[in-house]
Amino acid sequence: MSPKPIRLGVVGTGYVGLTTGACFAHLGHHVVCGDIDQRKVDLLNEGHIPIVEDGLEQMVNESRAANRLEFVLGAEAAATDADVVFLCVPTPQGSDGSADLSYIEQAAQQIAPVLKPGAVVVNKSTVPVGSTIVVEQALQRDDVSVVSNPEFLREGTAVSDFLHPDRVVIGSADVAAAERVAELYAGIDTQIHITDPASAETIKYAANGFLAMKISFVNAVAAMCEAV
Repeated sequence: MSPKPIRLGVVGTGYVGLTTGACFAHLGHHVVCGDIDQRKVDLLNEGHIPIVEDGLEQMVNESRAANRLEFVLGAEAAATDADVVFLCVPTPQGSDGSADLSYIEQAAQQIAPVLKPGAVVVNKSTVPVGSTIVVEQALQRDDVSVVSNPEFLREGTAVSDFLHPDRVVIGSADVAAAERVAELYAGIDTQIHITDPASAETIKYAANGFLAMKISFVNAVAAMCEAV
C-alpha cells in the first residue's frame, strides 16, 4: 500500500537527514530539508550531493524534478507548515563520553515557534535514554507530540537500509502520534514496532553496542591470526 502523501520537514542534511529526506520524498511525501549552511543548501538545490551513497543522487534529483523535495536555509523554514518534522542533527561525544544534546535542543527551540498545532516532532539522532523529554522541554509546546524513531543506516547502503529495513522502531507516549509516523512507512514492507520512547532509545543504543562488539570480536580474531 502506498502512503498518503504528507508534508515533512527534515532538520539537518547530513548523512542521516539527507537520506531520510530523499527516501521519504521517493515514497511520495513532500519533503523540505533545512540546513544552517547556505552554500550546502545551494549545492543541494543544484543537484550536487556531498555524500557518496548508492542511488542517493538519482533519488534526490528525481524527487527535486517532481517538486517533492526541496532544500532551504534554517530549521524554521523546514518546519513551517510541516505535519511531521524530523530532527537529524549531530550528537557528538563529549570529553567525558556523554552525548552532546545541544544541537538537538537548539533545533527544537528554533522550530517551536513555527510548528503548527498537532504537529509531530521526530528525533532520528542517536541520543541517550530520556532524550525525548529533553526535546519536549526545549519545545515547550503542549500541542505538539514528540516521537523517537531511531535510524539503523549503514554507510554505503543507507538508501537500501531505509527502503528495505528489517524493522522500524517508533517510540512515543502518544500512541496516535506514533501511528502517524508509522503511516509514513506504509510503502515499505517491514515490521513496525511501536513502543515507549525510552524503549526505542534503548533499542538504538543496544544495536550500536552489538555492532561495536562484533567489530571488536573481528579485530581480536584478526590479531590472533596475525600472531599465529
